[in-house]
Amino acid sequence: MQSLRIVPDLRSSVVEEKPASQALLFTSQRDDAEAALLEDPSVRPFTWSRLVDAARDPDLELLEVAEPLWLGEWVRAVRYVLLVRVLRALRPGRGPVTVATYAIENLDARERLSFRALETRPVLSAVASRLAVLGLGLSVLLLDAVVFGTTGAAENYRRSFGWALRRTRHTVLTPRVSACTVCGPTVVEGARDRTVLFLGAPSERKGFPVLMEAWERSGAAVRGWQLVVADPNGPADRPVAAGVAIRVGMPRSEVHGLLRTGAVVALPSVRRPGWREQIGLPLVEGLAHGCRVVTTTETGLADDLRGHPLVVVTAPGDPESLADGLRRAMEPGDGVAGPAAAGPGCEGSTKRDVVAWWLSGGPGGPRSR
Repeated sequence: MQSLRIVPDLRSSVVEEKPASQALLFTSQRDDAEAALLEDPSVRPFTWSRLVDAARDPDLELLEVAEPLWLGEWVRAVRYVLLVRVLRALRPGRGPVTVATYAIENLDARERLSFRALETRPVLSAVASRLAVLGLGLSVLLLDAVVFGTTGAAENYRRSFGWALRRTRHTVLTPRVSACTVCGPTVVEGARDRTVLFLGAPSERKGFPVLMEAWERSGAAVRGWQLVVADPNGPADRPVAAGVAIRVGMPRSEVHGLLRTGAVVALPSVRRPGWREQIGLPLVEGLAHGCRVVTTTETGLADDLRGHPLVVVTAPGDPESLADGLRRAMEPGDGVAGPAAAGPGCEGSTKRDVVAWWLSGGPGGPRSR
């Protein structure tokens, strides 16, 4: 293998997008991780013995681990990195391994590293937070290369760990939002179903309660539109408004089918204590399939996609703003929708592009810092 990725919370999209030369060791998996995709021999559960075997592989050039601000996983990642480096040093003739991460944390690093137990003691809380930032910054020095998935994530890390990043190759490569590489030809807008899609668990932080109120305000059901909620594992018989259908546990192929034929994807994320939307996979997948997307300023890619012809950005937690955004997205646009409508500069990067940049050892172009 040329590269090894240690993956927490494995999901189907991770397997779909992985380069052929990359092996995956997953420490946990999401509800949408399909058994058929996990039959790939290069995708296996993590064990220490498998990590040791990979570290001894003379062809291994790259180790990808979780990002530093994913705190629980980063503690484990530090152990993985140290083990691989020690094993490589003990094996004559083995070249060094580039240690890399794909960073997308959108919540301010100082808030991410704050101590809620010390909220009533502000001075002690501030000192503890600064020490935590310093300690995490020192551990960032273990990284050889970082790709940021959004400009917001890049600025977040630079604000707190800029001094550490000066010793690390880094760049911004936003996710690919042009044509989906898994699916066939995209259906043009005129042939699309009058369907709004909500992909994922209908939680408060994903803005589902706000979406329900906005849906009724928008009058979409009266105009013949349907809202389809693709929930990985929730109850299918919950009470919903008119025009709303819930589908539970859909196979990945059916999710792609919805995206190929649906008109709009809604991702109205809302910030919660200790959480902020990082990228929003439904947003990326919606655009890759030619859907219009309605999202909020809390989505990690919002700033990168401002001006994109298929994106409508609304105020977070505001049902009226979201209802207006839904109405605009459901109105026929000028020209043909689809990936080609994005125009030059909106395509973004695939996982293969990210891995290639890590392996290149080059500066990464004008967006590097």
